[in-house]
Amino acid sequence: MRRKIIIDGKEYPIRVTIGAMVAYKRDTGEDFTSFKGDDMEKVGLILYHATRSACKADGVVFPFEKPEDMLDFIDMEQASEILGDGGGDKAGDPKKN
Repeated sequence: MRRKIIIDGKEYPIRVTIGAMVAYKRDTGEDFTSFKGDDMEKVGLILYHATRSACKADGVVFPFEKPEDMLDFIDMEQASEILGDGGGDKAGDPKKN
């Protein structure tokens, strides 16, 4: 099943790809396997990179240049649905699915 995220009323694909994990590590300096979901900045980064990467892979236009451009449109309920409670179960992690 492909996951979707709604940003400013529009649906985008979202999944944690290898590209998203590499970009997350580049931005944070930590490996995605260390992601716990208790740091909102890092939650935002993984949502951003997972959406950007899935859009690229699926050929969907991704209009956001930086995380701040999209994060105001995502509430905690949607983030929790996508990442699991607090991000701790790494819902998009290929090792978990």
